[in-house]
Amino acid sequence: MEIPSVVLDGLCSLGELDNTSFANVVDGVYDTLSGKTTTQELLKRLDIDQKEAIVDSLMLFISESCRRNVNPGTISEVLQDLQLPPERVSRFLASHKVKHLTLKSVLAGTKPGSGSILDVRWKLEVARGDGGSAVGPRYSIHLITDREPLHFYCSPAQLDDLVSQLQSATFLYRQIYQQSVHSLISYFYVFD
Repeated sequence: MEIPSVVLDGLCSLGELDNTSFANVVDGVYDTLSGKTTTQELLKRLDIDQKEAIVDSLMLFISESCRRNVNPGTISEVLQDLQLPPERVSRFLASHKVKHLTLKSVLAGTKPGSGSILDVRWKLEVARGDGGSAVGPRYSIHLITDREPLHFYCSPAQLDDLVSQLQSATFLYRQIYQQSVHSLISYFYVFD
């Protein structure tokens, strides 16, 4: 499983949390991704340093693990490579075992084309730590969709990754569309 460095940095910060905070973050992210709570509610409940970076990284890691159906052994290896203590790895895997099926069903219900983005609003902000000191830049993204608005934060690197993925998807869509049109034209010429 290839993980961007900015996500790894956020995941490394999990090792600095006490056991209670670690459990709250992991369970809170699963609950947020499953739709039981919002990111803003989760962030308000957490009293830890770098909470935005940790939550954003963990959200990406968990959602991609579930979406790609990554086995627990691979998840364990990734967490061990991050030097997380064995009890943290076990705690994470225990939460994953209990909550990943719910999350997978939520992700399975999110089908391509099931919603349309009508408008995007974004702004560059300075992320602040718990002490009020500047931690670094982050983007606040607000998507207006035909269903419900979505709001999330991401780092500049995560935004670059998202934009490149959207560009790749657009390119692939255009290729498929052109191939379909070419096939239809060829089909009609055969019967002409």
